[in-house]
Amino acid sequence: MPLLTTRPSPAIKICAGLALVILLGLGSWQVDRLFWKQNLIAERHAQAALPPIEVPLTQDIDPAMAFHSAYAEGRFLNDQEMYLMARTRRGNIGFHLITPLEQEDGRIILVNRGWVPQDNRDPSTRPDSLIEENVRVTGVLRLPQQKHWVQPENEPLENQWFFVDVDAMAEDSGADLASRYYLELDETEIPGGLPIGGQAKIDLPNNHLEYAITWYSLALSLIVIFILYHRRPQQDGADS
Repeated sequence: MPLLTTRPSPAIKICAGLALVILLGLGSWQVDRLFWKQNLIAERHAQAALPPIEVPLTQDIDPAMAFHSAYAEGRFLNDQEMYLMARTRRGNIGFHLITPLEQEDGRIILVNRGWVPQDNRDPSTRPDSLIEENVRVTGVLRLPQQKHWVQPENEPLENQWFFVDVDAMAEDSGADLASRYYLELDETEIPGGLPIGGQAKIDLPNNHLEYAITWYSLALSLIVIFILYHRRPQQDGADS
């Protein structure tokens, strides 16, 4: 018995064929994304597990250094706090606190100290976070960010930043950069509990396997529907 008992029209064959190619292509793309994401996560974990190095005092950026464990020493310029807006933690709205860390020569390293609830934007509501003495802080190296097309423009005059533009942030603080890397701090607790460190996204969402299964399942469903439709009983007088 033939697989198909009725002959598909050219239009149906073209439409079904195009849809099948698209669905299979989307499934294969998600498989590629799956392996890319797995490698990216593994690289970040490997970098973060390396022995910490001092934040490189350089204006040159090596992308391979992203998420390398690192430390820096200096004094926080608390009066120059900057707020990286629209950051959530466990469903709560807040911001990341960016504070310049002054070096002995007066230059600065930008430090993302962690997440703070929106209600604690005023420094007077978190006095313990205003550390005055010299500190040694640890975390991971981050690279200067580029504006994503969905992000608003930074608003330095309002002290509202939506991505980390290290050059503009240094200019706004009135100090020269000691390094174009910035340091994102780890989960080391500080007095008062704010900011909350450890916000670097080393583990990334990885749903590409589920997406690939969905697209391949739709492709299989299309094949099954196509076959069943063309195996239906022929109507008397209908064209075969």
